[in-house]
Amino acid sequence: MSKKQAKTEDLHNYPVDADIFRRTFNGYVQRFNTIFFTVVFLICTPFIAYAIAWYLGEAKVDVTGFLNLWHASESLLLDAGFPHIVFGMFASGIISVGHFAFGLISVGGFAFGVISIGMFCSCGIISIGVMFSVGVIAIGYSRAYGVIAIAIGNQKPFEKGVYMNGKAFGVFAIGREARGVYSLSYGEEGEGTYQFSPKRQDPEAIALFTRWYKKFKNAFVLPS
Repeated sequence: MSKKQAKTEDLHNYPVDADIFRRTFNGYVQRFNTIFFTVVFLICTPFIAYAIAWYLGEAKVDVTGFLNLWHASESLLLDAGFPHIVFGMFASGIISVGHFAFGLISVGGFAFGVISIGMFCSCGIISIGVMFSVGVIAIGYSRAYGVIAIAIGNQKPFEKGVYMNGKAFGVFAIGREARGVYSLSYGEEGEGTYQFSPKRQDPEAIALFTRWYKKFKNAFVLPS
């Protein structure tokens, strides 16, 4: 039987090659990271540029041209109906940027909002955080808690077989160690009502996750 002939609902009858499974997982991680960091970089670039300009201004470097361009762009956004962007150590507004940011869209070290992006912690409907992320859709590097929770973590374990990061908890959980109703785990430590991992392959989880990530079908060892 060829892989093309194997139906998704029958895959759970065949063993999984753990090495292929993990290589496939890491392949999706690399693709995800490229998209993720590109989007975050594009979002953060104007604010990083402003912070550099502020620092150069404090160092008595002439940045008048940049600041004029910044304020002209801000005025253009206001004329187009966009709200003020609030900066500060503690920033609160519709769009807020700060160490502690609260707003409809918030970007900062600790971010809280409908859409939140935090370097350390984020909480929101759509939440993206490096260390800790909580939301309906939560994406994090270290920990993610949400209805849909994705925590990628690092590819190299802290110790043999032990991952300190990449722990996802949710209804739909994807991570190095995922725990949820439907869970897709890189390792064998994850748990789920319906689980897809090198340790366990439940038909319901296989059907769901191979619909999203079709390359996982190649991890099943089918008869020739």
